[in-house]
Amino acid sequence: MFKSPVDAAIAASLSLLLEVSGNPKAGNVDREHDLEDLKYEHFIASSVGAFPAFLMVAEKGKIGEGVFLAVKESMRWHKAENVHFGAFLLLIPLIASWRGAGMRRIAEKAVGMLKNTGYEDSLRVLEAFKMCGARVVRAEKLNLQNEKTEKDIREKKINLYEWMKMAPEENLIAKELVEGYKISLYGADFILNSKMDVNATITALYHDLLSKYPDPLIMAKKGRDYALKVVEWAKSANGNLEKLRELDERLIRDDANPGTIADLTASSIYLAISEGWRI
Repeated sequence: MFKSPVDAAIAASLSLLLEVSGNPKAGNVDREHDLEDLKYEHFIASSVGAFPAFLMVAEKGKIGEGVFLAVKESMRWHKAENVHFGAFLLLIPLIASWRGAGMRRIAEKAVGMLKNTGYEDSLRVLEAFKMCGARVVRAEKLNLQNEKTEKDIREKKINLYEWMKMAPEENLIAKELVEGYKISLYGADFILNSKMDVNATITALYHDLLSKYPDPLIMAKKGRDYALKVVEWAKSANGNLEKLRELDERLIRDDANPGTIADLTASSIYLAISEGWRI
């Protein structure tokens, strides 16, 4: 359990730092390689730069404002566009719920807080999205890329929870926020039960999730069929380091980075830390 808002905010930054430092992580930035438009240092800067937003959320519980501020503050420290938008969406409600007794209570409380957000929170998240230019799976209702979305949110007063309920089935982050962080809690248990060192634990969790869930960012960029192939390739690698490095090279070559899997790894780390896990 966290003892103060500062603890909760530090844990969020630490979760992001540990996630990006995990190596190897097939298709994503790590200590050994960058993507063309995203560098390891961008993630370091974003993880630390977002701390004032994390602290504000831990103290005041403002979720929409927290997502907006996390994007704004983190972008002051790097020149990239979207670095952590998905991770911020996952982490901010958890940070706001840090007083929960244990990780399951924190996750439950986070969903409760999302249900009590206002439409203004949705508008702030929409602003944050536009600011960082994140890539998302196209939705039929309230698409982040549709100019009409802001008008609909205002007129229908749609809060964050209701908005996330409208997301496509493939949107794993929206599902986490609506269904109580099921994947992140699974990931936290994975970490807490691991007998491996920190890096091996984090990369093992990442590849475990990669072998179970088609990544929405890959789907948005490369299509559903390719995303399903990545799941099968990750299953075939089955923790074999040489095969995972081959998969890493393949995804990098194909410009297919499983960013949502990385985000879910970060939220899993956060919940594990809230439960007492230490490196």
